[in-house]
Amino acid sequence: MCDSVLISAFVDTVPLARRTLTVFNDDEPEPLVRMLKRMVDSPAVEIRAGEISPETPENAVVVEDEDGTELAVSSISEISACVLLVNSDLYVTGTRSIEEVDTPAALRHLDEVRFSVTGKRKMLLIELSRYIESLGWQSDDNTLHAGFQYLSRIDDERGTRRVYDRLADSDTDLHLYGLPDRVPELSGDTTLHTESCDELRESWFVVNTDCDADMKGVLLADRTGPSQWRGYWSFDADHVDEISTYLQNRYST
Repeated sequence: MCDSVLISAFVDTVPLARRTLTVFNDDEPEPLVRMLKRMVDSPAVEIRAGEISPETPENAVVVEDEDGTELAVSSISEISACVLLVNSDLYVTGTRSIEEVDTPAALRHLDEVRFSVTGKRKMLLIELSRYIESLGWQSDDNTLHAGFQYLSRIDDERGTRRVYDRLADSDTDLHLYGLPDRVPELSGDTTLHTESCDELRESWFVVNTDCDADMKGVLLADRTGPSQWRGYWSFDADHVDEISTYLQNRYST
């Protein structure tokens, strides 16, 4: 059984970053821009409209850190196609394969920003979880930890099942976590962690580690209510290893 110290404590204690997101909108529909602002709403993100000039990018989103250093630029259209104008069916049906994941840089660079999401805004966390799974697919001899709350969810969503079948058949050391309501049969060599405890029931995580530093990543969230989550993602290699070590120590087999 799990004790009182939970993986969700990382959501409270990780040093979180601040970002400025500037929208340069020449002709994209304004409702689309409003959707974008709602999607990335966080106290740690300042969202502002940029003044259009010949020198500024057209119909783009620019992300800067708290010192004003530019981190990434992505078009509004590619962000829209990724998280604004899609629904969860894209992930449920597996329409997009793990090789086709191409998360816009502007979203990736909202790392270490805490988000509280509900409803369609959950797509932001879903997209980043798929991105970290894709890092696992691209890595060599890596370890990937994934928490599903209930292991049956791997089979409930065909797209998820395809992703994890591919990972199980790769060189990835795959560890899956969740309550054993229905344990799926996966090809390849997969380690299942099925302790019945609140931590696994309420946590959502994907951690790719034991690989090159630039391929490491973690998404971590905990449930705060029905269809409500708070969480963040990080590509800091030391932080990724810290969470991986926690999982290995807590759920060693």
